[in-house]
Amino acid sequence: MKKPIIFLLLTVLSFMFCFNFVSFKFNRTNALSLSNDIPQPEISAKSALLIEYNSGKVIYEKNSNERLPIASMTKLASLSLIFDAINKGAIKENDMVMVSENAAKVGGSSAFLDAGSKYKVADLIKTIVVASANDSTVALAEFVAGSEDVFVSKMNKMAENLGLKDTHFANSTGLPAENHYSTAHDIAIIYKTMCNNKLYKKFAKIWMEDFIHPSGRKTGLVNTNRLVKTFDGIEGGKTGYTDAAKFCLTASASRSSLRLIGVVIGATDSKTRFAEMSKLLNFGFSNYANKLIVNSEVPVTNVKINKSKNSVDIFAENDIYKLIEKTDTSTFKTDFRINEDIKAPLKAGDKVGTIYVLDQNNMVLDEINLIVKTNVECEKWVDSLKKIVNAW
Repeated sequence: MKKPIIFLLLTVLSFMFCFNFVSFKFNRTNALSLSNDIPQPEISAKSALLIEYNSGKVIYEKNSNERLPIASMTKLASLSLIFDAINKGAIKENDMVMVSENAAKVGGSSAFLDAGSKYKVADLIKTIVVASANDSTVALAEFVAGSEDVFVSKMNKMAENLGLKDTHFANSTGLPAENHYSTAHDIAIIYKTMCNNKLYKKFAKIWMEDFIHPSGRKTGLVNTNRLVKTFDGIEGGKTGYTDAAKFCLTASASRSSLRLIGVVIGATDSKTRFAEMSKLLNFGFSNYANKLIVNSEVPVTNVKINKSKNSVDIFAENDIYKLIEKTDTSTFKTDFRINEDIKAPLKAGDKVGTIYVLDQNNMVLDEINLIVKTNVECEKWVDSLKKIVNAW
């Protein structure tokens, strides 16, 4: 009698703990260092930065943490807050904005808005993205926060939340003001917060377009970023100019799997600004590549989750790429761990473990969650009983 009871207990225990567990040992390290063997581009601007979008890996930098006036690149932060207000439902794309006298009279680049007229939020955003309209920026700042001053406070709070210690805003437009500055490093981070927004992507590559006012009057919009016409793979960007800031530009571009963000601050003239941004981006695309290490569409493993009926495929939450020099022949390994305490039921997207990317010395270069992409239901007691009976 003891033997069947022991067998039954072993069967139940094997069911309770039926999942895969991968154990391993390795060391941790920072991301791969890029060599200094590649000749660096010569950049005359006061400050410049080139980074890979996903990892933030610096490919080129010159004085990238120096506090400088940034002119209309300020509007990247303004747009980020406006897009955030839309995403949170505080305002809507089709909301009508009453333009105040204060907004209409703002100087510099302008959409020439009519004070007292109402414009759609999305239309005002278009004029900011394409033509760097100061009046539209102030009108939306007032609409989002009640006043430009309150809006600017929110801009500074956003910078604080992003950990940007070298950025401070005094207005929403970038017009000359005391205590208004940022860095190439900080601007690149701010750009990342808003460059994937659907409205931004919709408007960023418009070259020329007529803007129709409520009265029927037309204002011609011309994109201040001429790279949208000339540079292969350009996604968008934001220019800036004041006497203090000189000529500035933030831009992003993609080719194949490589996405880059460049920042140029303090170029001597407009032609140099675009030439040096093109030089930076071409430098990145010519010498570097993103190598796909983990494909989130391909199962990492198939496991039997505790208390589930069937085994299930396990996937990486996102693709993992590694930025490498094109001449680099390094190879990478992967290893993974399934959490010991995972059990059904699970919902699609739930984390069940971690996958690691390792170099040839078993140093960890990257890690990301492992998830299930389908719901994992609990095994019913009838199914458990059938297993026991069949095993008997």
